[in-house]
Amino acid sequence: MPYLNRTYRLVDGEQIEGSWRHVFIKNGPAYYLTDLKVYADGMIDCWGLVDLTTFRVKVAEGWVATSYPQGASASANLLAAWRFDQPHSWLTPEQLIAEVTDEIEHLAGRTTSEDRCHIALDRYLDEPTDSHLAALRDAYFAVPEHLRIFLLGDQDNKDFPLRTLITPVGEVLAGWFPGDGENVVQLRDHENALAYFHRRAQDQQQDKAPPPRWDDDPVASEPSVVRFDRHDGGHPYLATDYPAPITITEGTFPTVEHAFWALATMDRETREKIACASTAREVHQLAQDAPRRADWNVVRLAVMMRLVREKFRQHPDLAARLLATGDGRLINGLGFSRYWGTLGKDGRNWLGRVLELVRAELRESINDGETEEQAE
Repeated sequence: MPYLNRTYRLVDGEQIEGSWRHVFIKNGPAYYLTDLKVYADGMIDCWGLVDLTTFRVKVAEGWVATSYPQGASASANLLAAWRFDQPHSWLTPEQLIAEVTDEIEHLAGRTTSEDRCHIALDRYLDEPTDSHLAALRDAYFAVPEHLRIFLLGDQDNKDFPLRTLITPVGEVLAGWFPGDGENVVQLRDHENALAYFHRRAQDQQQDKAPPPRWDDDPVASEPSVVRFDRHDGGHPYLATDYPAPITITEGTFPTVEHAFWALATMDRETREKIACASTAREVHQLAQDAPRRADWNVVRLAVMMRLVREKFRQHPDLAARLLATGDGRLINGLGFSRYWGTLGKDGRNWLGRVLELVRAELRESINDGETEEQAE
């Protein structure tokens, strides 16, 4: 959601992450400025907690308003009251629903329309074919219209280079900004857009930290927090793409990452390709294009638990390192998934929780072994 504001609610002691934006609620003849709160479990608070299906009805009925009649009464509680005079809304009902739908996916750590647009952009820049350009164009227009301006995270150029790239030479610039109808894209505009993305890629590459060393230093015992990421090179053995082969019923895989995405699809041929993939990026590409298991969102946590448990069971040296973290909280700071990790203050950190549980199981098994030895 634009200009994200963080919030949460507690359910059975668990903190459900959320975000909020301003909306108007139409209650009777008046419009009330309030906070629309969206949560990772798909619930939405619009003066009452509802699911996405009911929210769509609330928007369609005008309870959550996206248009405001001339002269209608409005108020912000304990702040001000007024009447609308020549009101203009940036939203349509469809745009607001699309924005909220995307935000639920974002909070739950799933792929959003913005993510898919970036994937399509990277794919086209890597291999600039007509089919990839068509896919990029479709992905761009799948993003809620009022949010497209923020896609590149560039306050100066906005999404202008991307709109230029998807517009054929000789046609009017794609988009919805005032004055777009006067801009006919020329060949030099395409060349400038490609140059922009080339410079952008170079800047991003320079900002990247060096890759982590697999032969990291010994872990200090019992830190209060252990954060594993690509920035300081610390604790890379905790990551799912660490080169630690595991053998499970479905086969042998070079990393947990390979096994996880192989199990995400029921397609045997894709599983075999994923098992042979040489990089995590190739794994993700294959998984992105493969048909996903229908129940994947339900079972993926159990699958990750099984794979991480096997990784440390089959690699005692890594288990010793995990145990050396003591009782410290394990935080996945890789930033690739808000479901499995964290990005700033955002994220559910499920991989960190899984690792903590596996660590507890390892500690318990050692204690059981010591107890048996003492009994003998």
